[in-house]
Amino acid sequence: MSRSLDRQREQAARNESVFRRLNEQIEDLAADASFTRFICECMSEACNDPVAVTLEEYEHVRAHADWFFVLPGHVVADVEKIVETTDRFVVVAKVGAGAAVAEETDPRRPDPGSSA
Repeated sequence: MSRSLDRQREQAARNESVFRRLNEQIEDLAADASFTRFICECMSEACNDPVAVTLEEYEHVRAHADWFFVLPGHVVADVEKIVETTDRFVVVAKVGAGAAVAEETDPRRPDPGSSA
């Protein structure tokens, strides 16, 4: 495995993790909506396209620290694999070095210093 590909996977996971943190805040504000417009969690720093996701779907994806939802056409095969596909979005899992970054940056990850 090339170090360059590992760096690309790590950067993709870091970029997508920023959007995941924003979407965590959006979820908090949208507790009563049937569909909520979240931000595409693809690796493109320039993308801020909306994705319609139910809170149930959102929680399903968030149950896995290395899963992200992206719009169709926003999948990058070298850095992620498709886990699920809907008519509105694609769920991808980070691979290689990106999976570790996704785990480390998961906003739902327990704080190692806490007793929880």
